[in-house]
Amino acid sequence: MFRPVLLVVAVVLGSVLVTPAVADASVTWDGSSLRQVYQPTGAPDAQGRRLYYGYAPSAIEDGNTLRFWTCHNSQSGVIRDHIYYTKITAGSTATDTSVLAGSASGWDSFHVCDPSVIRVNAVYNGVNYQYAMFYLGNDVDASAHNQVGVAYANSLDGPWVRYPLPLITFSSSDTGQWGAGQPSATTIDPAQGTALLFWTEGYGSTKTYRAMVDLDGPAGPVVGSQLEVTTSGLVGTDGSQDWLNNADFAYDPSRDRFYVVREQHPYPTDNPDYIGSTLQVVSIAGASIWNGGGTWQVENAIGPALTGFGRNHNAGILRSPYGTVPDPTRLSVLFTTACGNCGDSLWQYKLSRIDGALT
Repeated sequence: MFRPVLLVVAVVLGSVLVTPAVADASVTWDGSSLRQVYQPTGAPDAQGRRLYYGYAPSAIEDGNTLRFWTCHNSQSGVIRDHIYYTKITAGSTATDTSVLAGSASGWDSFHVCDPSVIRVNAVYNGVNYQYAMFYLGNDVDASAHNQVGVAYANSLDGPWVRYPLPLITFSSSDTGQWGAGQPSATTIDPAQGTALLFWTEGYGSTKTYRAMVDLDGPAGPVVGSQLEVTTSGLVGTDGSQDWLNNADFAYDPSRDRFYVVREQHPYPTDNPDYIGSTLQVVSIAGASIWNGGGTWQVENAIGPALTGFGRNHNAGILRSPYGTVPDPTRLSVLFTTACGNCGDSLWQYKLSRIDGALT
């Protein structure tokens, strides 16, 4: 299975299942807001089982309508990633369906995962579009040879039309390497078709980059120069210097800061040992994203002591269609839960939500 949380350089030092205290956290969770919002499901298999997973949400909330796109299988018990779209209005699920699957051939013909949806003008084949979905794709039944692409639509409800070539290409001669994936995008100027794209690369080490992308040019998307995003200030569950991956970004214009929810490391040593127990919310000044450098500020964490789940992973910030924080006084996170010290945790992946005050 494609697991977007797989790290190339992860050194597991031990299992820490208690959310560490966070000094001066500027996100204060409202414990009463914690609830499950999505149980992935579908048609039963021949044995009557419904074995489905859903994770890595890109979420947009507008009034009483919550939309999110997830990495989800479409056939019970079959590990092959689609991108699913779920729309919940006034607490009732109106839509829950696959909107992007592996293409018939080519670079994204097996797994497609890690959606990130924004409002931005784009042009493809002479057609104007209003939304872009960045996503990971690969062409092998493995967590390898990943690349980042984009699809377009004129409605958040779809349909989505994929651009045929990857934007962030696989850059190693060893096709067994993890590659490039976990995209997260915000809009820079929707009218001019510019977006800010973040993604992770794993080629013997794990790093996260950012680049501007122009989506409305007649010759197709143009990716600008890439810049590595700093890891200064990031700490693991064991207090050591941490790295950055599996992160969702949102911009707060009122503070000129980027907020990120990310998985902390090291991963636990018990089963499952490839997903994290704890998520961390951090922020950094906008200038550090544009120019590089800077230091992340730890805001708060989401861990077993808060949620009651042994694994808390693959999260997304609830954002506006432009990738911004909708309300500068609130921050909400959709995250994936699973059991710890257990087997078959994949089929337990479901989404929970927590809201907090942002000061």
